[in-house]
Amino acid sequence: MDGDGKPHGLTGPCPAALGMIGVPARRWQTKADLYGQLEDAKRFLDSAPLETVTLAKCAEEAGMSLHHFLRLFHEVHGRTPHQYLAARRVETAKRLLTETKLSVSEIALEVGLGGASAFGRMFKQEVGCSPSGYRNANSQDR
Repeated sequence: MDGDGKPHGLTGPCPAALGMIGVPARRWQTKADLYGQLEDAKRFLDSAPLETVTLAKCAEEAGMSLHHFLRLFHEVHGRTPHQYLAARRVETAKRLLTETKLSVSEIALEVGLGGASAFGRMFKQEVGCSPSGYRNANSQDR
């Protein structure tokens, strides 16, 4: 152990950084472990196909109970995993709307939202306009 309680050779964020980003633990090693587990789950959220992602799978990827995962993810990232996933879905949908000719219903399925109406509500809430309106305003075929 080093003088600051950090094991020799351990890489990763320093204890002060982990404290500033909200990893709630007293021991440096515990903070580092929790941070690593949350980053594993975030990488899973970023790489998994949107139509198959569930919060339960993310918690499992992090090696935590669902409740513990939801609470810690929010503390560290400033938003819930659900909000993070919704933002990822909207960003993917925006790209598909501008780069493809897929229908809004097809895009809803592609981003993991079964119905066009649920997708439309979420998209409008996040972006401020309907998916069709976004496509019309941002289409690359203009």
